[in-house]
Formats: sequence, C-alpha cells, structure tokens
Amino acid sequence: MAFRDQMRKFEGKSVKVETRCGIFFGCMVGVRSTTIIIREHENNRRTIIRNSQIVAVTEQEHQ
Repeated sequence: MAFRDQMRKFEGKSVKVETRCGIFFGCMVGVRSTTIIIREHENNRRTIIRNSQIVAVTEQEHQ
C-alpha cells in the first residue's frame, strides 16, 4: 500500500503522530502524496509533516 492510501483511513479522525522530532496530537485534515496535515488540539494550528519524518500514526480518543 502506498503512503497516501494508508493515511486516508485516518483523515478526519483524532490521531497521534510520532516523528523523529517529537509527538503531535490532532485531527488529520489532509493527506498529500508525501505529507500529512494535522490540526493540533492544544493551539488549533495546522502542522505539515513529511512522510520521511513519521515513525508511527495511531488513532486516538480526543480528551
């Protein structure tokens, strides 16, 4: 499966994204061919993450 196909199942859901630089919590709002876009829960800002930086993506319950 391609990156984009794997990430599409998380679109619109709350996710936890583990990267080389840290962990991000938010709602996945977009998927491109090599990046994902999440809207963080704490400060409502959009974060763009390249697939080369991603270690794991898991669905989370929003607290």
